[in-house]
Order: sequence, then C-alpha cells, then structure tokens
Amino acid sequence: MKVKFVLVAGMVLSVASLSAQASELRVKGAIVPASCSFTMTNAVFDYGDIRPSSLSETQYTRLTAKSTPFAVKCEGTALTAVGLKAVDNRSSSKVPGIVSSIDQGYTDNYNYGLGVSSKGQKIGGYAVHVQNSIADGRTVRTLTSADNGNTWTNYRSNALGQGGDVIAWWGGSGAQTPLKVNSVSGNIQIITFINKKSALDVGSKIELDGHATLELRYL
Repeated sequence: MKVKFVLVAGMVLSVASLSAQASELRVKGAIVPASCSFTMTNAVFDYGDIRPSSLSETQYTRLTAKSTPFAVKCEGTALTAVGLKAVDNRSSSKVPGIVSSIDQGYTDNYNYGLGVSSKGQKIGGYAVHVQNSIADGRTVRTLTSADNGNTWTNYRSNALGQGGDVIAWWGGSGAQTPLKVNSVSGNIQIITFINKKSALDVGSKIELDGHATLELRYL
C-alpha cells in the first residue's frame, strides 16, 4: 500500500507542475469607402506657337478656351460622395488680378500661374472650370466648398479654386450637399491669359509652363 501511495502522489505533483498554455485570438480588418478613379482624356493643354504681334502691349491677352473630357468612376455599383481639389504647382508665378476679367468674383484664388520666362518674368495665368457634368446618367450642377468640405454653396461659375476649395456634384435642388455618385463625366476647361507684352521680353522664346495637380477627394 505504501508503494501505491507514493506512486499516485508523485503523479499528482507532476501534473501540478505543468505551466498553463495560451493562444491569442485577434479580429482585424478595415471599413473603407469604395475606391474611385479620376482621369482626364488629355492632361496637356497646348497652345502651340503664339506670335508676339497677337499680344496687347498694355492689356492682358485672353487666349481661346480649351477643354478635355474627364471621368470619375467608383468600383462596382458603389455610391460615394467625392469631389475635386486643385493645387497650383506654379503659384509663385501668378500675375495678380489676371483672371478677374472672366467674371465678378474671380479673385486670385482662381488664378493659376503659367510659370516664368528665362529672365524671371511672369508669363500669365489661367482659370480651371468643371463643366457639363453628368452623374449616373443625369445632368448635375456643382457645389463649392471653401473650407475643405465642411460647408457648401452653389457657385454658378463652376470654377475650381485653390487652398481649401473643393468642387463636388449636386442634383440642383434640395439641400446643398454633395451627391453620392457611381460615375461622373464632363469637361475640364481652362481660360488662359498672357501677361502684358510690356512686361515680357518677347525677343526670345518664352515657354508657357502651367502645372497644377487635380486630386479626387472622398467626402
């Protein structure tokens, strides 16, 4: 009996000395909006050769407006509120007030620079517009936000500003809030001005060098 007792006791002590085992369980993932793309058919607006004789000595010269189709497409059938935001990569070359003749309210927030000549002279400026928008098969209007999408207003010019400005799409009635869309198409238009000829050395070649980034924003 003593032998049996010792064996049993030894087994109990052995089991008690085993360390506890554990495995961790985690649940991960992310809730994300549908992915959307923004494309332009032609991202380069080329005015070709501009003759100095066509430029005004004392006034800004307005060139012919140019446009290109754009498209926004969200994956599958998802409806997503999106907008467009712009950054002028030549902002230091702005000619103050050059786009103001387009319409009342065109401040330098809508003025994009055309770069500088080899002699550091400011070449001109242009304004960017979002036009002829069709969202999911119906004609829509644009809304503008000046504070990165916190508030919205129906600004009739369709001009795309800088800084905190964002353009989105709206059905044209009811609350002025951006539509959730699956697809949008339309035109990006630019209206371009050349600086006064008296402010430029037109005896040498001057290359227009406008450069802006248009970014699709999820709202």
